[in-house]
Amino acid sequence: MPDSNLNNQRRTDYYEDEINLLDYWRVLVKYKKLIGAIVGGAIIISVIISLLLPKIYASTTRIFAPQNSPEAGILAQLPGGLAGLASGMIGGGTPADLWVGFLESQTLRDAIIDRFDLRELYESKTIEDARKSLNQSVRVKKSKEGIVSIAVEDRVPERAAEMANAFVEELDKINKEVVMSSGRRMRIFVEKRLEEAKVKLAETEENVKDFQEKYKAIKLDDQSKAIIDAVGLMKGQLMAKEVELQTLLSFATQTNPQVAILKAEIKALRARLAELERGKGPSSSTQTDIFIPTSRMPDLGLKYARLFRDLKIQETLFELLTQQYELSRIQEAKDSPTVQVLDRAVAPEKRSKPKRTRIVLLSVILSVFLSVFLAFFLEYIARLKDNES
Repeated sequence: MPDSNLNNQRRTDYYEDEINLLDYWRVLVKYKKLIGAIVGGAIIISVIISLLLPKIYASTTRIFAPQNSPEAGILAQLPGGLAGLASGMIGGGTPADLWVGFLESQTLRDAIIDRFDLRELYESKTIEDARKSLNQSVRVKKSKEGIVSIAVEDRVPERAAEMANAFVEELDKINKEVVMSSGRRMRIFVEKRLEEAKVKLAETEENVKDFQEKYKAIKLDDQSKAIIDAVGLMKGQLMAKEVELQTLLSFATQTNPQVAILKAEIKALRARLAELERGKGPSSSTQTDIFIPTSRMPDLGLKYARLFRDLKIQETLFELLTQQYELSRIQEAKDSPTVQVLDRAVAPEKRSKPKRTRIVLLSVILSVFLSVFLAFFLEYIARLKDNES
């Protein structure tokens, strides 16, 4: 008995579901003309709208940064301090990330607006409106490989290609200006100090020569010569580090990590130089008699030693400044394009917008849902009226 009751209940549920489905189908058949009219009208309207919408063409250019630049090999051959200075000047971020920032900057986009007179083309009353319209027409993306793509949409295919290529040209211009401005500042600063060092070196060489001619040959003992060489080399390195710090501060702030490193190196050099001038050696607690202070040298030998020390200082300073100057010249004279074009934008033959098939399909789907909903709503109203009567 329980099994038969369960089977009867299942048959009842099945017939009710069948009746409900039939009711739904009857409603759709009853209002098929309405549904057909709405869907047909939606198709006609969507086709007309898609045909009336202006054609939009998209043109894309792709750029990339060279993986192995010639500057990297040059920097690797420089002394540690100069290599650090160059790295601080050139920057440690990837070029692709920097270029994306440039491409999205207001400065570059204003240059594009002026170049193509977009305020008039977009019928914009203000520069802000022109920027907004341009931003809606430009897409900048960076791939995981570091390739930057610039896509520009416009009603005229030739203009879309020209604008995409113009973005690359303006990017290259800004990139060169930023890099070369820092290199130029460095070159001018170091060049001035190098000229001063050259004059000072020539004067010191003449003083040594005059002293030797006046007092004939004076020979320093090996210990004194070692002291002078060490002090002169250390003093020259100290002066070069001070110039390096001044050069870095000409385009960097006090918070730059390289500034802190240079200050620490200068402090260490000054402490070491003070030890040498006081006559202390590498291990002052056990070997204080290895280096003797210059004040204990003979008077004539002391004068010559000071001249010889100044000559060593100027030679060391001149050598290090020459290296810095060559670095600044390399940085300033970078005239090869830093932005390399992988794919140059060309005028597209096929439009990118409007996508007419998509517009029609979406309108059909929406009209079907709306018309079916309207049919059931009208049927519901009709049944309410029948029940009331």
